[in-house]
Amino acid sequence: MTESREHAVVIGGSLAGLLAARVLTDHFDKVTVIDRDRFPADAAFRPGIPQSRHLHVLWTKGLEIVEDLFPGIEAELLAAGVPELGIPKDVLWLTAAGWRRRFGVTRMLTFSRPLLDWTIRQRLAPRLTVLAHHEVTGLIPAGSGSQHKHVAGVEVREAGTNGTSAPIRADLVVDATGRTSRAPEWLVLLGYPFPKETKVDPLLGYTSRYYAIPEGFDPGWQALYLQAEAPRTKRTGGLFPQEGGRWICSLSGAGRDYPPTSEDGFLDFARGLRDPVLYDAIRTAEPLTPITAFRRTANHRRHYERLPAWPDGFIAVGDSVCAFNPIYGQGMSVAALQAVVLDELLSGDPTGVTRAFQRRAKRCGSGAWLVATGEDFRYPGTEGAPIRPHNRIINRYVSRVVAAANVDEQVCAALLDVLALQQEPPSLFRPSVLRRVLLNRARPPTSSADLLPEPGALEAARH
Repeated sequence: MTESREHAVVIGGSLAGLLAARVLTDHFDKVTVIDRDRFPADAAFRPGIPQSRHLHVLWTKGLEIVEDLFPGIEAELLAAGVPELGIPKDVLWLTAAGWRRRFGVTRMLTFSRPLLDWTIRQRLAPRLTVLAHHEVTGLIPAGSGSQHKHVAGVEVREAGTNGTSAPIRADLVVDATGRTSRAPEWLVLLGYPFPKETKVDPLLGYTSRYYAIPEGFDPGWQALYLQAEAPRTKRTGGLFPQEGGRWICSLSGAGRDYPPTSEDGFLDFARGLRDPVLYDAIRTAEPLTPITAFRRTANHRRHYERLPAWPDGFIAVGDSVCAFNPIYGQGMSVAALQAVVLDELLSGDPTGVTRAFQRRAKRCGSGAWLVATGEDFRYPGTEGAPIRPHNRIINRYVSRVVAAANVDEQVCAALLDVLALQQEPPSLFRPSVLRRVLLNRARPPTSSADLLPEPGALEAARH
């Protein structure tokens, strides 16, 4: 980084890009976001985020960071009708080890992705310049020679055209274009080696649909999460409330057991989950949308931190660095953690900021990577480097943690802290957790009915 803080450019208006842009507004005179889409005027879906029609989760740590960056946004989302759930208190949760007792461990807001993005864009609008319907074709180097040490801007043209690109100068360029990032190719053109990549692909696909929550529907739960029991079963289903009095139902299958997008096929797949409770909820509910599919779910890490050199004036964030199987819902929270790191680095000595960021960005996602790939390797058809012996031992222990978390509130809290990125995975090996896991002999509930209130209890509670 140079001392100049006049202009920063963010490529991509994804959540990772918007969070980075928010941080940059505190450090640069001008921030420009460039995106191929034209942003909708309201909380609507847009082509540039095809996965936005599916279930999204912002875990506790991510929500805390977003609230810090945009004070009052949580209250704003709640005022817009976003449900607030106790986790797992309000959820019927079938884990790989059985049903989880309904402890009151943590909380979660279950908003749609378009509403979250739109709310953040509205907050940022007065502080940003947005160049919509444009694409970046390359980086502008400063200086000459076999390897440029500084990026001085981007080349931009109208999206979907073969027109001549025009330069936009910047003191810092942020790549937030996600899985489709072309940053590796851009770096090669500047004289840097192509970064090494790691992929772990469970060959998972998912389909989703919105339903109207039936009037008067009050079964004693607010959400359902039915996980696969790998390697014996491959199917997962989630049914969560969102703003507007609707459910989002997302079904997924690993090992190419993809959920169909046909009417009958979608319901048949739901009926094939490990418990009929989700199928029974949606089979007579009113569909509000078509069924949509998404299959780009591989865990994909670009090892920028291993490059022998890194250019000043350029960083990559979010899925551009490390993308996770979306079924675990950790990508947005990792992007939020990276925004905090970016703020910390820009607040200090500018020397070596961009290289330091890439190293710390990798660490932000390390815990989520272990969780996602560790679970995905339970499926025998998962493509990727062979799992190491110590990972098999860890997976066996994590299976015991999951089983203990189903019946032990303290273990459940420790596990959710890891999933919510408030703690690193090694925290599950602390003596206080390890002892409770190894000594656990309790059995989980045998059916979803065991987790529901007694007949008449809901009515009594309301009075």
